[in-house]
Amino acid sequence: MDTILVGVIVLVLIVVSTLIITVSAFQSINNVSTAWNEMEEQSSSISETSIDASITGNYSGGLINVEVQNNGRTNLYNFPNWDIIIQYQSGNASHLSYIDTYPPSSGQWTVTGIYMADASPEVFDPGILNPEEEMNVAISPDSEIGIGETARIIVSTPNGVTSQCFVTK
Repeated sequence: MDTILVGVIVLVLIVVSTLIITVSAFQSINNVSTAWNEMEEQSSSISETSIDASITGNYSGGLINVEVQNNGRTNLYNFPNWDIIIQYQSGNASHLSYIDTYPPSSGQWTVTGIYMADASPEVFDPGILNPEEEMNVAISPDSEIGIGETARIIVSTPNGVTSQCFVTK
């Protein structure tokens, strides 16, 4: 009788541990599948995003005007989550803050307009940088670029796609 009781207890422990392992395996597979799907979505978003930044006009001090063209296949928006970084020739760099009013203060940047390819104001999806549209950005550096010096301006979308351009005073 004692051996039967021990045998039943061992059998119950085996069944319970098998169920626990099975449930854990299914949860792990579900977590991996969810992470894989999120990674695919992010990868697709990155592969369909392309921007090109360039300086407009000559820079002689004050605000730096940059044109950002959407060459990709996705609509770009959420400008507060974009990053603009200025790297100076001296090696210093600064991350600028987004502001939605013009003119930006020192260390800030703002969107001054979004235009279609023919330079006419955007008509569809106001406030969204659609494919083949151009966005004008005003940048107020936190420290002045010296005469004859060059600075690199890096523009980054929220999903990490970047473009850079150079400005010389």
